[in-house]
Amino acid sequence: MDVCSAFNKCGGCQTLGTNYQLQLETKEKTVLQLFEQNNITVEKYDGITPSPDIYHYRNKMEYSFGNEYKDGPLNIGLKGRKRLIDVYYGPDCMIAPQDFNTIVSCSREFFLSENLTFRNFLRHQGYLRHLSVRQGTHTHELLVHLSTDKDYEKDHIVDRWAQLLTGLKLEGTIKGILHSRSDTRSNMFAVENTRTLYGQDLFHDKIGDLSFKISTGSFFQTNTRAAEKLYGIVLDKMEECTIAYDLYSGTGTISLLLSKKAKKVYSIEIVPQAVIAAKQNALDNNIQNVEFICSDVKDAVENIKEKPQYVVLDPPRAGLHPDVIRFLQRKKFQNIIYVSCNPQSLVQNLKDLNELYQVKTLNIVDMFPHTEHVETVVLMSRVEGK
Repeated sequence: MDVCSAFNKCGGCQTLGTNYQLQLETKEKTVLQLFEQNNITVEKYDGITPSPDIYHYRNKMEYSFGNEYKDGPLNIGLKGRKRLIDVYYGPDCMIAPQDFNTIVSCSREFFLSENLTFRNFLRHQGYLRHLSVRQGTHTHELLVHLSTDKDYEKDHIVDRWAQLLTGLKLEGTIKGILHSRSDTRSNMFAVENTRTLYGQDLFHDKIGDLSFKISTGSFFQTNTRAAEKLYGIVLDKMEECTIAYDLYSGTGTISLLLSKKAKKVYSIEIVPQAVIAAKQNALDNNIQNVEFICSDVKDAVENIKEKPQYVVLDPPRAGLHPDVIRFLQRKKFQNIIYVSCNPQSLVQNLKDLNELYQVKTLNIVDMFPHTEHVETVVLMSRVEGK
């Protein structure tokens, strides 16, 4: 099996080199055992859906600047599996698109030649922070975003780097190159004081027949073709209905898809920027039967008079907050479709809801080949008489 030069050192993959069918069987067994160990009964298990692409499938990579060992040369790559202060560079990465590898290799050589320092987040020193590269799987549009320390005197160096990238021979097309400067102590990707070095600050991609504008901070599933499989399963679990709620709706991807099955969709998200993006996505796709609400889930639902036949949940990895669990128990919705990227938190939430809701179907979708991660989709219905 194919492996890259950084395999078993960087944190991007855990099972690269393992037969893909065996990976699927292992993931399936792990999830099913988790349900069994927690006494979660599933009326119908619908199997595991493989990723359509198992190599070079990621549409987003967020790289760190650092070195592979103390006093080593500058690297751009992923954090180490054993030591998170190390950064490993794999120019032949098997999960990133080839264009990403080309951009990273070019950037590494350029910044090495300029003798620029990387950010040490323990000492809060150094210039180069992170590099984000995103690509539309269907459109092949690229967005590159560099994050550095707030040192405006080095802007001219970054300008030359951007010019260098625009001359690369790539399979896709660079639509924008951005540069953010921040002195924050956080080691998260910083997007303060952003300037556009080339083109625009977003790119486009599609899910099915829907088009989306995507910026650096926009949530968009990192495996587009597998996401289409995932969302297809969500829609298959939902019959045509009058009202549907999409809770934790983000930039509205699921909400817009639900509009095909429901006469009216209420899309609820607490992050204002995500709601603004969701509304724009609806306009761009000429979808008019989705109402976007910027609010905490439980507060918003109290003010909606129309009761749903289906509620869709797609929470963060930590799962549902205890307040939301109590809210679901109190509201007694008829059908809930729960999309989860963390089977552990999903099972715990199902245990909490077990008295009121019965798990009708379970699907597993492999969104992340060569890793331990997996997506699950569960359809729950209210127990009769409850």
